[in-house]
Amino acid sequence: MKNNKNQYELMVALKFLFKGRGQTFLIVLGIAVGVAVQFFLSSLIGGLQISLIDRTVGAAPHINILPADRIAKPVSTMAGISDNKKVLYEERTEIYSWQQYVNDLKKDKRILFAAPAANGSGFIERGGSVVPVLVKGLTAPDGLDIYKIRKNIIAGIPGLSSDSALLGKGLADRLTLGIGDKFFLRNNKGDQVFLRVGGIFDLGSSAGNELVVISIDMVRSFFGIEGVSAIEVQVKDVFSAEKISKEYGRQYERVKLESWQEKNRELLTALSSQSSSSDTIQFFVIISISLGIASVLGIAAIQKQRQLGILKAMGTTDRSASKIFIIQGFLLGSAGSILGVCFGLLLAYGFIKGTGVNFGFEINARTLFTPIILAMLASVLASTIPARRAAKLSPIEVIRNGG
Repeated sequence: MKNNKNQYELMVALKFLFKGRGQTFLIVLGIAVGVAVQFFLSSLIGGLQISLIDRTVGAAPHINILPADRIAKPVSTMAGISDNKKVLYEERTEIYSWQQYVNDLKKDKRILFAAPAANGSGFIERGGSVVPVLVKGLTAPDGLDIYKIRKNIIAGIPGLSSDSALLGKGLADRLTLGIGDKFFLRNNKGDQVFLRVGGIFDLGSSAGNELVVISIDMVRSFFGIEGVSAIEVQVKDVFSAEKISKEYGRQYERVKLESWQEKNRELLTALSSQSSSSDTIQFFVIISISLGIASVLGIAAIQKQRQLGILKAMGTTDRSASKIFIIQGFLLGSAGSILGVCFGLLLAYGFIKGTGVNFGFEINARTLFTPIILAMLASVLASTIPARRAAKLSPIEVIRNGG
């Protein structure tokens, strides 16, 4: 019995929609445009944010474990008497027990890579010219994978042998170095080592493409580093880096930890502003959809007063009369939102092809279903206004006044 009643309400709702097909088409089109705008904006901003994050920290450590900045020591006076009120700050530049930290970090399932790094500044001598360079000593494969060097190798082999170096594309082009070419690397003490180019990588950034990457053991030996300069960490969830950094910061008292968020506060503020702008636009789109549906169905309720009056005189309850408009709102929201997502996909595809942007759209369950669900909820809620009007309608007055 209840199933027959639901079928009856659905049939009447469909009949009203098809009879006013012009109004139905316009409201479905309006919902579709609103949902398309929502989908396009959320996908565009989501894709832009993913691209910005990837360019910022995609090929870089998410957490850096560094030597403790300074340790206070009492200053001895001329007479050999210690004055505890004065301190001399001694800079610490190396981590000596780095193996312990690396082994500990690798046990954490939230962490992708944890590897030591040794850094130095040197000079490349070639053809009578001397070029200052940044030298990074890494391990394979974890150290190379943190910087995506193996993934972005454009020539040669991404290996770290005892006599080879990996060069960034910018540096290789500037020095006209190719695979197999040899050069001298000199440190600030005047020592030099003879290396050959084993591979060339392109990280897509000017800083990354000016690096010289060699094995960590060679860097430690060549620059006189007893420990390592840092321990570099990449995590599975980029945005969890700060939380993980703080957790380990409470455990590791002899080193300091820095997450990428600490060094990129301005970027995070910009991303937050983008998200807020998108949410604001989507809110007003939903308001527009709701007002449009409420007004159209409200007019329909007035236009259909006579039919509703006759239906109620024939036994249709107030509840059924109101459900007819709720069903109409649901059907309009469903049709408009599905059509809107299709429009949004076409709009995104046309935008990418037309502008040639070098980032993709974020298309996932959230960006697909959020506009649909919001539009359907807005449609159903907006339809409650004419539904209440239909429920209060008196069949006797309608028939007496001639509709």
